[in-house]
Amino acid sequence: MPTSSSRKRGGIGGPHRVCAEVVESERLPGDHHRLLLRAPQIVEGAAPGQFIHIWCHPPTVIERPPSAALLRRPYSISGVRPPDGVEILFRVRGTGGMILSQTPENRPLDLIGPLGRGFRMPDSLRTAVIVAGGIGIAPVPFLVQTLTSRLVSARVLIGATCDRRLPYRVEREPGRPASLPGLATLGAEVEFVSEASDGKLVSQLLEARLDGLHSDTDEVMAIGPRAMLKRLAEVTEGRIRLQVSLEERMACGLGACRSCVVPAANDGGYRTVCRDGPVFYADEIDWERIGP
Repeated sequence: MPTSSSRKRGGIGGPHRVCAEVVESERLPGDHHRLLLRAPQIVEGAAPGQFIHIWCHPPTVIERPPSAALLRRPYSISGVRPPDGVEILFRVRGTGGMILSQTPENRPLDLIGPLGRGFRMPDSLRTAVIVAGGIGIAPVPFLVQTLTSRLVSARVLIGATCDRRLPYRVEREPGRPASLPGLATLGAEVEFVSEASDGKLVSQLLEARLDGLHSDTDEVMAIGPRAMLKRLAEVTEGRIRLQVSLEERMACGLGACRSCVVPAANDGGYRTVCRDGPVFYADEIDWERIGP
């Protein structure tokens, strides 16, 4: 399948339209699923925080689509396995996710990517605190992998409503914080809390650490529900720079349809999540005008 334009944005190549083969398909806890796709063009240009836009049905019916899952679905890139492996992790909800979770190995998928702007990693960055809530955990492995390869210290704070909502097994021992063995190999310090078991929010974990961060060398990178991101914007304002990855329903994934706009700060305009984001600095967003 021919590739599309290869424009450069922020030093990242793409996007490409490719026919990617499903290499691995695995059901995970908490109604999650993992797919490993063979797509070397995506691996070459991908950055943490970017996503791919997937046609959930077989490529052979793209010109005569069925009534279900008519539009492509955006999924964060969860990891790359050079030279050609791209991994996505998603919660199976809705028709599109169900179709993808049932796609057998060795079958092709039509996708476009890498799309959007990922997390910024300035040369001055020394420590990154990653805050993830719910399915916001999906981009975390790729983000940690990239940070550690740049010799940036990565600390991961994860929250969920309950232990069962995670794609990873949770280990709890009396008198000790909960652990996630599935993330222990990433090379980052990982701390997890759930509202049901610990009575805490992940934002509270970050608040407890803020005094130990330095505004000139450290940043917070957050992925998760809108309410969580709003709260993090409040507690970090004026103290430490915060990057947020926004989720929004989208149609084209290229910034043309403008179905995924969010209100921008300062100029009163709007920014597209698919093209200008999905990652923004928190002070770029007008949190008063943004929806719940």
